[in-house]
Amino acid sequence: MAFRGRFVGVCAGLLLAAAAAAVGQVAPHRSSVDSLQLLLAQARTDSSRVELLYRLSDQFWASDTDSAAVYARRSLALARRTGNRRGEGAALNRLGAALRESNLAEALRLFQHSLRIGQQLRDTSLQAQNLRSIGIIYVYLRDRQVGLAYYFQALRLDRLLHDERREVVELSNIGLAYDLYNQLDSAAYYQQQAYALAQRLPSSTNYILYGLGNVARKRGQVPLARTYYRRSLAESARRGHLRSLNFSYLGLAALHQQLGQPDSVIYYARLGVRAAQANGFLRGVLNGSVLLTREFARRGRPDSAFYYQTLLVAMKDTLFGQEKVMRLQSVNYEARQLAQLAAATERELTSRYQTYGLLAGVGGLLLVLALLVRHDRQQQRANAALQASLAELREAQLMLVQREKMAFLGEMTAGVAHELQNPLGFVKQFAAVSANLVDEISGAQRLARDEHLAHDIYEGLKENLREISQHGQRATAIIKGMLEHARTGQLPRTPTDLNALARHNLHLAAEGLRHQFPEFAATLRPALAPELPELPVVAADLGRVLLNLCANALYAVHQRQRTAPAGYVPTVEIGSRPLPGGGAELWVQDNGAGIPAAVQARVFEPFFTTKPPGEGTGLGLSLSHDIVVNGHQGTLRVESEEGAGTRFVLTLPA
Repeated sequence: MAFRGRFVGVCAGLLLAAAAAAVGQVAPHRSSVDSLQLLLAQARTDSSRVELLYRLSDQFWASDTDSAAVYARRSLALARRTGNRRGEGAALNRLGAALRESNLAEALRLFQHSLRIGQQLRDTSLQAQNLRSIGIIYVYLRDRQVGLAYYFQALRLDRLLHDERREVVELSNIGLAYDLYNQLDSAAYYQQQAYALAQRLPSSTNYILYGLGNVARKRGQVPLARTYYRRSLAESARRGHLRSLNFSYLGLAALHQQLGQPDSVIYYARLGVRAAQANGFLRGVLNGSVLLTREFARRGRPDSAFYYQTLLVAMKDTLFGQEKVMRLQSVNYEARQLAQLAAATERELTSRYQTYGLLAGVGGLLLVLALLVRHDRQQQRANAALQASLAELREAQLMLVQREKMAFLGEMTAGVAHELQNPLGFVKQFAAVSANLVDEISGAQRLARDEHLAHDIYEGLKENLREISQHGQRATAIIKGMLEHARTGQLPRTPTDLNALARHNLHLAAEGLRHQFPEFAATLRPALAPELPELPVVAADLGRVLLNLCANALYAVHQRQRTAPAGYVPTVEIGSRPLPGGGAELWVQDNGAGIPAAVQARVFEPFFTTKPPGEGTGLGLSLSHDIVVNGHQGTLRVESEEGAGTRFVLTLPA
C-alpha cells in the first residue's frame, strides 16, 4: 500500500504537470496538505488532531483515494478512543467517500452511520453532508428519484444554515444528475445557479464548468462546450483535482467523438483514464475505457481495443460484481420506507451486471452497439415524455404565480380605494370653493372695482388650484403604484427611500384590513431609522413583499384579539436600520399568537399556509422569499415564539 501510494503520487504529479502545460498553467504545489500536516504535528489536543486528520483525508480525496482512506481511518480511531462523536461522524463520512469506488455497499453503510450521528447530535451541517453523499450513491445506481430526493434535502439544510459554499456544491450535483438523465433544461438551470453563486462568493467552479460544457455539447454548441471544458481543465490543474480532470478530459473526448475526430478522442480519453488511475477513480477508468475500446475497434486496432476492453471488464467486475449486489441488499437501511426502492435498485444492478457480462466476450462489440442504439432510442422517447410533463408543470406554476399576484391586487383594492377618496375629496372641495370665488369676482366687479378684494380673491383662487394639482398628483401616484403592482414584467432597479416605502405599505395594509373589518383597530408603530440610505431596488416588487408581511402581521393580531383577554392591544411594528457596508435591514413584527417551531421551517414553501381553507393560497411568503433572495440577492427569515408574536426580517445588500 505504501509503495502504491508513492507510485500514485508520482503519477499524479506528472499528470498534473502535463495538464497544466496543456492549458498554459503551472502545476500546483501541495501547500494545503503541507500546511495541514504541519498543524497536525503541532496540535496539542485530541479534538484538533481528529479534525486535522479528516481534513487531510478530504484534501487527498481528489488526488489519492488510498491516502484519503488512511487519514480517515486514523481520524476515526482517535475520535472513538477519545469519545469525540462529532469527529467520529465526520471521519465516517470521509472514509465512506474514500471507499465509494471500491466498496459501494460499505460506503453507503458508513454514510448512514454518520447521518445517524448527525441526527443524534442535531448537527445540521453533518446531516447535510451525508445526505449529499448518500444521494451520490443512488445517482451512481441510476435511481434518479431517490438520488435527487437526497440532494434536495441537503440543499434545504444548507439554505437553513446560510452555508452558500455548500449550496454551490448541492446545486452543481443536482445539475450533474439531471445531465446524467439528459434533462438538459434542468441541468442548465441548476448549473447556472451554482455558477452565479460561486462567482459571487468566490468558490471553485471546475465541476460547474464541466457540467455547463456537457449541456453545451449535448445541445450542439461546440465552441461553447470546448471553452467550458478547457476552463474546467485549467482550474482543476491549479487545484490539483485529478477527479475533475478526468471528467473534463472525457468531456472533450466525447465532444471530438461527436465531431468525428478519432485521434482527438483517443488523445483526451487516454489523459482522462490516466487521471482516474492516478486518483483511484474506478468509474473514471471505466468511462474512459468504454470510449477507447470503441474507437480502437473502429480503427481496426484489435490489440489496443482488447487492452482497454480488458481494463473495462475489470472495472465492471469491481464496481458491479454479484457480491456487491448481495452486500448492498443486506445493508440495514435506517429509513424503512425506502425498502421497496432498495429492492428495485437491487434488480436494476442485477440486470446491469448481466448486460455487462455480455460485454466481456471478444467480438461482442457489434452486439453492444446495437444495444446502445436501442437504449438511446428508448431514452429519447422517455426524455420527450418527461420534457412534455415538465413544460405542463411550468405552465401551471406560472398560472398559479399570476393568480397569487391577482389575489394580492384584490387585497390592495380596498386600501387603494380609501387612499383615493382623500385626494379626490380635496379636489372636489377646492374646485367648489374656486367656483364660489369666481362668482365673488363677478359680483364684486359689477358692484365696485375694489382692487384689494380682487387681489385677495385671485390669491385664494391660485392657492386652491395649487391644492387641486397637488392632490391630483397624489391620486395619479396611487394609481401608478397600483398598475406597477399588477404588472407581469421586470422593472429596472432605482434608488428608493425604503422608509417611505415601508410606511406607505403598512398604511395600505391597515386600510385594507380595516375596510374588511371596520370594528378592528391596531396600534401601528414605525421604528424607521432616519439615516437609512437609499438603495437600488424594484420598488413595486419590494412593496409587494412589505405589503404581504404587514397584511400577515395585521391578520395575526386580529385573529389573536378574538380570543385574547380584555387588556390585549394588537400592535404591528415596522422598522429599519442601516447595515455595515451600506446595506439595510427591515423588519415587520407583531404581538400575535406566534408560529410553532415545527411550522417555521416550512413557511416559505410554496402552497404551505396556516390560514383556514379559503383564506390563503400558500404562495404569498414563497413569492416574497423569491423576490428578496433571487430578485434582490438579500435574505428573508422568520423569528417567532408561541404566545409572544412573530418577526420577519429582510436584509438587502448595498
